[in-house]
Amino acid sequence: MKYLTTLAVACLPFLLSAAHGTPPGFLEGSPPEAQRMAAREGKLYFIFFAADWCMPSQWMEKQTFRDETLAAFLEKNYLALRADVDLPEGKSLKERYAVRILPSVLVFNARGQLLGSHEGAMGPEALQEQLRAYPIPDNRRQAAGEKDILDSPRPVFALSRPALIPDAAAGTPAATPTARLSRPSAPPSQFTIQVGVFSSYSNAVRHCAALEDNVKLRTEIAPCQLNGQNRYKVFLGLFGSQEEAEDCLERVRRNGIDGFVKIVGH
Repeated sequence: MKYLTTLAVACLPFLLSAAHGTPPGFLEGSPPEAQRMAAREGKLYFIFFAADWCMPSQWMEKQTFRDETLAAFLEKNYLALRADVDLPEGKSLKERYAVRILPSVLVFNARGQLLGSHEGAMGPEALQEQLRAYPIPDNRRQAAGEKDILDSPRPVFALSRPALIPDAAAGTPAATPTARLSRPSAPPSQFTIQVGVFSSYSNAVRHCAALEDNVKLRTEIAPCQLNGQNRYKVFLGLFGSQEEAEDCLERVRRNGIDGFVKIVGH
């Protein structure tokens, strides 16, 4: 992975500075610049949220991202940024994407759309397994004439997932607790409709496209694991109350779409 000198772009809102713990191959630059580079190179990109005081973050920087097999996979498929949540730029991104746990990895496609959020310390094999789901052709290219959309990100309501618990026998330290960030107050509850679970990410994407065409509501995909296998849950809509979500569910059932109401983040 190419290592860049500092990218200074006057119109860009964020600039992520390198820290002493930044792993080799991570870019110095802003998310919008990474998105444009990803579109040019046919790659995806991710932001690694960390802090110098966070032991799990330090462990991933020293162990996970320095693994040769993972580095080769990232070189082929991803650009990488590190967001230090103690710096103004990183703090702004943390608040923007509602990052609550350190470390966290947020994955974006070449159009700047958030694809997935993975919380907690992971070893190289576990991280590569999670990241392997996203580099499909549609995520590697920016649509012709499409403007950068990172400044208007899609909601991340369905994209949080529990931290994977590393296996000590696989070389991960026995104690790699996640660092939970304090928040001033809990956000109000929101609701969504779960309408399917798929074993294939590409099938989930196609189902989302058909749903959006059919019912004109935004969809989201949430990676998860069921019985030790990668699965992809599809969610439809985001609602401020359970009653609103249930009313919508009744309407979509008349179109032959079944599902159930779910509290966001549960």
